[in-house]
Formats: sequence, C-alpha cells, structure tokens
Amino acid sequence: MSALTDQILYIFFYLFPLLMLLLGRKLKPNFSIFPVPLKAVDLITPYLLLSVTIQTNLAGLGPAHLYFYIFLSLFGIIYASYLAFSKRILIISSFFRTWWRYVFIFSFAYHFLVGGYGIYVNLF
Repeated sequence: MSALTDQILYIFFYLFPLLMLLLGRKLKPNFSIFPVPLKAVDLITPYLLLSVTIQTNLAGLGPAHLYFYIFLSLFGIIYASYLAFSKRILIISSFFRTWWRYVFIFSFAYHFLVGGYGIYVNLF
C-alpha cells in the first residue's frame, strides 16, 4: 500500500474507539439474550485491549503493553481484596462490571497516549 493509505488507516485505527463512543449511542444493538444491558463501553473494551498491543508495537515501545496487562491484573486483585476484606462482601457480577469499566478507562487512556505518540513518531 502507499504511504498515504497507511497514514489514513493508522489515523482511523487511532480514532475508531472515539467514533464508536460517539456513534454507539445511536446504534444500540439489541442483545435481548443478556439479562444485563450492554453498553458501547462494554463492546469497545476488547478492541482497546487488542489495540494496546498493536499501538505499542507500532510506536516501537517494546514490551510496554505486557506491563499494562500486569497492571490491570494487579488492579483487579487489589480491588477484589478491598471489596472482600474492607467491605466484607464480594459480589462477583458487581465486581466484574466495575472492574471492566476501569479496564475501559485505563485502556482508553493508554490507547490515546501511546497511539498519539505513535502517530507523532511515524507520521511527523
């Protein structure tokens, strides 16, 4: 492919989660088989977890994404321990729902920080 096409695809890959958040409110899929309503945030998070690896490799940052995954795991362990020992109650569905939202926030921030750095390095 040409360099211009690569740059356009790179920028689209970078902006895709933002477009999905903005258009996700208008395009509400009907998942009536799930008892809990799904939101656009729940559907974007797997893409962001995959894009963490891709953006890190495109930016040339080495194994930084592995430390990010370790951070998410440790955050989940600490959060579960907090709920179990401090609050004396650990409701699994509530824990995973809240943890998944935190994973979205951290992945969204990592995607845009590392992706912005990758755009700066590769395009300018």
